[in-house]
Amino acid sequence: MKKKLSDIVFQRISPPDHKAALTSDDLSNVIVRRLGLKRKESRARHDKLLLELIKYRKDNLPLSIEQISQVLCVSQSQTYEEIRKWRTLGLVEFVKIPAGNGFIKGYMLTGPTVNRLLDRVESSTKAFMRKTRRIAKDFDDLLMLEVTRSARDASSKTTDEIREEDRNSEDAEEN
Repeated sequence: MKKKLSDIVFQRISPPDHKAALTSDDLSNVIVRRLGLKRKESRARHDKLLLELIKYRKDNLPLSIEQISQVLCVSQSQTYEEIRKWRTLGLVEFVKIPAGNGFIKGYMLTGPTVNRLLDRVESSTKAFMRKTRRIAKDFDDLLMLEVTRSARDASSKTTDEIREEDRNSEDAEEN
């Protein structure tokens, strides 16, 4: 899957300050919304998914797409779209864990804690911005080169025009 960070939109959401005591549900909702994981205004419960993924990560068990769709309260086909940003940021990955004669397949968090997950988000967005900065530098260099060339061409035309006028005036004086 090609990572497409350009559709990530961070939101300035803070924990509710009107509550005397915050719960893990409150904070998971804030984290999910701050990272822009929730696709537009869908009814999917990404905050619940975060809590479930952490619980299953502690047991070293992946969640199947069916389980994720149940947690999100959306269809299985929509679930793939809903977890796309999670995968893009490197928060979840598809894994196969050996179990008995077969494998357990599903999605797992890439870190044991939310802080470790945020480290991954930070590194992937920094890498994206570093590459964008290199592209911007190349753009600035090309733009300055074009401006310099056009200024030089304009000044050389002016110099050529002056030389032509001098020749014309000399020719006129000789006649």
